[in-house]
Amino acid sequence: MSAIEVWPAIDLLQGAPTRLYQGSFDHPTAYARTASYLLAYLREIGCPRLHLVDLTGAQSGQFSAWDTLAEAAHLGFLVEVGGGFRDFEAIARALAEGAGHVVLGTKLITSRSFAEEVLARFGPERIVVGLDVLDHRARIHGWTEPGPDAKASWQSLNRLGYDRLNVTDIQRDGSLAGIRPGFWQAWGTLPGNLCAGGGVGSLNDLEMLAQCHLSRAVVGKAWLEGIIDLTTIDWEEP
Repeated sequence: MSAIEVWPAIDLLQGAPTRLYQGSFDHPTAYARTASYLLAYLREIGCPRLHLVDLTGAQSGQFSAWDTLAEAAHLGFLVEVGGGFRDFEAIARALAEGAGHVVLGTKLITSRSFAEEVLARFGPERIVVGLDVLDHRARIHGWTEPGPDAKASWQSLNRLGYDRLNVTDIQRDGSLAGIRPGFWQAWGTLPGNLCAGGGVGSLNDLEMLAQCHLSRAVVGKAWLEGIIDLTTIDWEEP
C-alpha cells in the first residue's frame, strides 16, 4: 500500500522499453518484454494509470510512440504522455488519441509565448509541466542541455495558471538508490499538484515522498525489475 498516487512508467527508446541512468542516453538499460506485454500486466493487476515517455521523441523533438499511446488508451489507462511535444498539433493529436495529460518540458520552459498559448488552447487540467532537475537547473532537449533555474521556472508557470508538475531528480534517476528527502522537502513547500520521480526504489521511498507533501510519484526501474511489487499498491481510480 502507499499514501501517494503511484504512476508506473514505461519509457520507450526506438519503441523498446528502456530506462536511462541519470538521464544519459549513453547508459541505457533495455528490457526484453515489449510495451504490449507490460501494458497487459499493469491492467491485469488493476493499475488504472500510466506514465508513458517517448525517449526517442525527447531527443528528436517529435513524439513517435503513437501506437503505444493508442494501445494504452484502448486498454483504459489514464495516460500521462511526454517526450517531444513541442507544437500545438502534436499536443492536440495526443489528447484526441486518448491521452489524459500531456507532459511538456523544453518548449514550455523556454518560450513564454508558447506557455501562454498552450494554456489558452488546452487549459491547466490537461497539461503537465515536466522539469528534469540537475544542480537546481532544468535540463532541456532530452536532458542534454542545462536550462533555467527549475524552481523559478515552476513558480513563473504556476503564476501563469499551470497546476500539475512532474519533477525528476536526475541525480537519482534510474539508480534505485532511494530518494533524497532534502531535495523533495524543498519542492514540497511549493504550490501545485506535484509528482516526484527519480530514485524511487522501495515502498518506504513512496511513504517519505508523501511525508514531503508530494501528491504523486512515478515509479520506473523499480517496478520493471520487480523491486517494488505493484500488486501491493492499493490502486484507486483517478
